[in-house]
Order: sequence, then structure tokens, then C-alpha cells
Amino acid sequence: MNKLTKLLFSVFTSVAIATSAFAGEFAVTGSVKATYTVLSNTGTTGSHALGKGLGISNEFSLTASGELDNGMTWSYAQDIDNATVQDDASITLGTDYGTVKICVSECGLSTKYAFDNSAYGIGSDNGYGHGSTSSGASANTMQYGSNISSYNNIQYHAPADMLPFSTTFKVGHTPGRAGGTANDSSHSVVGDAHNGEMTQYAVTTQPIDGLTLSASYYDFGQMGKQDGRQKKEGGSLAANFNVGQFSVGYGETRFAPAQQMGGSAATDKTDYYANKGYSIGFAVNDNLSVSLTNEESEKNVKQKAQATDAITRSDVTMEIQTIDVAYTVGGATFSLSTSEGTNDSYTTGDDSNEHIFAMSLAF
Repeated sequence: MNKLTKLLFSVFTSVAIATSAFAGEFAVTGSVKATYTVLSNTGTTGSHALGKGLGISNEFSLTASGELDNGMTWSYAQDIDNATVQDDASITLGTDYGTVKICVSECGLSTKYAFDNSAYGIGSDNGYGHGSTSSGASANTMQYGSNISSYNNIQYHAPADMLPFSTTFKVGHTPGRAGGTANDSSHSVVGDAHNGEMTQYAVTTQPIDGLTLSASYYDFGQMGKQDGRQKKEGGSLAANFNVGQFSVGYGETRFAPAQQMGGSAATDKTDYYANKGYSIGFAVNDNLSVSLTNEESEKNVKQKAQATDAITRSDVTMEIQTIDVAYTVGGATFSLSTSEGTNDSYTTGDDSNEHIFAMSLAF
């Protein structure tokens, strides 16, 4: 019995040693941010952008990586945000012929913000973001179209050295309809909110030193009764040039939301959004950075009269201008961001201001 115990112990020890030799690496990284936000409304129609608030947000990332016996690499990432909610995850397989990714609410390919050089963050994607939360922030903030990271998807990334000028090519696809839950592959035909399959492409290239050109495009397939609608599609182009301490970027986005072609004659229909923006960043020194970013989004809306087929338009342009200052010292970044919104939430006459004081720590 004693010999058997020693034999089992030896086998177990050998397996453990062999396993540890081939085990992948595991790491925990993350960040925490404290913010103090002041909101005010200078228009005549809005009242939602009012008040002050203090908050703390956090994000933890659990990552593991390793190498297979055939030379392929693998990695896994899982994010845990705020109230310990597991929300974003991805598995990556690296080969000589490119990279394959399986992503859950992760791995965005949109180049909509590729022009941005903000020291703290672009105005439409920070804090209040100049969009009413009374009807849901995603429906009223400045619209830039869809990103495949909102859904579960599979992607292919071409090898980094396959194309000249450090050009990269990526494509992502959602099997089944574009849904947000882990097992959402059912094909529903009820309502505009149920999309078909989404496919998104992204290309970046660096033709000269300091210049990066980016482009992305997506569309949604149509299903069943949805074939008579305007399907979702859109894309973004951006250029960003870095020279010395300066960074200058410009970008444009166009996209059309899903719409039924029939419907009530008295209902406004959004044809498309046309966005453009520029961003200028300046690194004063290794610690201090400042930036100016301007975003403009034109919402094109039309209404068709049932009796005469006459079309009337009620377009509106929303604008956000943001100035950021960020100072990094001893592993902490202290930031001040101030932004002004015109025609907040695409509502004419509703203007707002947002001031954010932030302290960010990474670990």
C-alpha cells in the first residue's frame, strides 16, 4: 500500500510539473476613475442637463495567454465592470495566416473615433455625452452608427506583414441575427429592432511616417418581413497625422438607420446621419497634454404626405466642442474636460455644458 501511494504521488507530481511547463500566463489588470461632474443647460427647451454628481467607476480585465504544441498562440480576456458584472469576453487564436477571434460584446472594428486626439476623451463618449437620459442615452446622444462589438461575433484579421505600408485588414460577422445575448441566434421578423446578420470591415494604412488612414463599413442583412425596409448600413473615414508634439485628425461618418418603407404618413423618418469632426492634440511635455475636439452631426429627417406625396424636411445639426487638459504624475492622471453642446439630443434650442474633473489610476 505504501509503494502504491508513492507511485501515485510520483505520477501526480510528474503530471503537475508537465502541466505547469505548458500552462499559459495569467494576469489581472484594470483601472479606477473618480469623477466630479457639473451639468448645466443654457437653452430654452431642455432641463435634463442640470446638476452635479460625484462617482467612481472601475474595470478589471482578466487575461490568459499561451502557445499550442503546433506553434499557434492563444489568449482569453474577460472584463469585469463596476458592480462585478462580467460583460465582455474574447478568445483569440494566432496563426501564420492571420488571427481568428470569437467575441462576446467585444472587439469593435469601427473607425468612427480614429480622428480623435483628446487628452481625456471625446465629448460624445464621455460622461453625459450631451444626450438626454430621460428616453435612454443610446437613443439621444450624438449618433455614430453601429459597431460589431455590440453583438457576439467572429472575426478574421489578416497578418500584419501581409500588405505594404503596415496596412491591416479586419472583418467581423455575427452568425444569425445581430443580438446581444450569448446564445442569441434566432431569426425573428417582428419589429425594426430585430436585425439580420451584421458584417463589418476595417482597414488602416500608414503611407508615410506619422500619417494613419482608417476606414470601416458595416451593413445588416434583411430577413423575412423586414425586406421592405431601409436596412442599417454605414461607414467612417479618418486621417490622423502626428508630428513632434502635435497630433491633428479629421474624420467623417455616414450611416442610415433601419426604417420601414411604409408606415404612417404623419411620422418623421430619419434618412441618414452625416457626421464630421476634427481633433488637435498637443503634448506640452511628458506629463501635460491639452486638446481641442469638435464634432458635428447632421440628422436628416423627412416626412411624406399621404395625399400628395410631397416631402417635407426637418433636419437638425448637433454640435459638441470639447477642451481637455490632462496631467500625469506618479501613476495617476488628473484631467479636466469641458464641453459645450448645441442642439443637445438633436433638439433645436437645447444647449448644454458639461465639466468633468477626473482622477484615473491604472494597475
